[in-house]
Amino acid sequence: MENDIQPGAQGAQKPEKASPLKVILSWVGGATAVLGLIGSLSGWFHTFDSHRTQRAELNAKMAVAQGQLKQGEYRASVRSYGDVLKTDPLYSPALEGQLDAAMLWVENFQVLGRDGEKAADAAGSLLDEMMPVLDAGLARSRGSRAADVQAHLGWAHWLNWHIAEREFGPSAVQNLRAAVERDKSNVYANAMLGNWMLQNNGNFQEAIGHLNTAAATGKARPLVREMQVGGLLHDEVRGARAELVKAVNDMRKNGEALDDGQKRRILGFCYNPGVTNSEELGESLSAVPEDDAWKTYLWLDDSQDEDQTEKTRSLSRDFIYANLLEVSGKHTEALEKYRLLQRDPQIKHFSFKDRVDDAVKRLSQS
Repeated sequence: MENDIQPGAQGAQKPEKASPLKVILSWVGGATAVLGLIGSLSGWFHTFDSHRTQRAELNAKMAVAQGQLKQGEYRASVRSYGDVLKTDPLYSPALEGQLDAAMLWVENFQVLGRDGEKAADAAGSLLDEMMPVLDAGLARSRGSRAADVQAHLGWAHWLNWHIAEREFGPSAVQNLRAAVERDKSNVYANAMLGNWMLQNNGNFQEAIGHLNTAAATGKARPLVREMQVGGLLHDEVRGARAELVKAVNDMRKNGEALDDGQKRRILGFCYNPGVTNSEELGESLSAVPEDDAWKTYLWLDDSQDEDQTEKTRSLSRDFIYANLLEVSGKHTEALEKYRLLQRDPQIKHFSFKDRVDDAVKRLSQS
């Protein structure tokens, strides 16, 4: 029948065919999304690559600054760290590295002025570079680190006074004492303050206390010894020779280095028979136990002095040993040693001949 409805035909509709315009727009949208994704990825990769390049350049500059610091090129290192900080002013490794370089520069400060340039002027320009670094470092540091920085700042002010000759206030000692207040056992604060006091006629015992505190830390050993030996050498205050001998005795026992020039200067100050009087020689020889005293004297006298013949050295050592025996209470042995010296025909050529004669007379009557 014509009017019969075929099974499954009820409600069925033919699918609508997409127009060409819609298809094109769909393609365009998809392509735009893909291009957007590609653009985003390209921008990200460019940013990443740029960041990686900048990081590589920063690491290279940091390596240069660190290498200069290790080689003792402190001024160059401070400047190289400064170049890094121009790019990233808050980059902590560069800030702390520059501060370390500035502090080591203070510790090893030297002035090599150009021809015709005054040492004071040359020193001033160098200090102008390091002081802002120390000031900024102190402002951001805390605890023992702040004490380290403030001690070095104090020493920089001392250099500005003592070498650059352009500062005459109390800034040096104020900073050094403030550093000790921050950290009572701080090695730099105690060593530098002790030395400063010896150079400026401060309380001798207090100065020695600070130097001994610094030595007891076991830190920054070369600096501490430089401050001890440099401060005590040629200090005519009673007790200075004894403290100097104690310091170098410890250095000998601990295997610490002391250059030949310093050894000769200490010998001349503490043990020279022709210059050091009996009281001063006695102070030097009685500073440490007898066995240590002799070993330390020989350790100081181990450098070859071209102006000293073997005979001269032998007679000088015999005279020192006789004095050591005497101050140790071994009067009989000392008298025997003095008499052997007295009978040596060469003794008449030595400035300490009269002292030998006086010793023989003194001990013979005791």
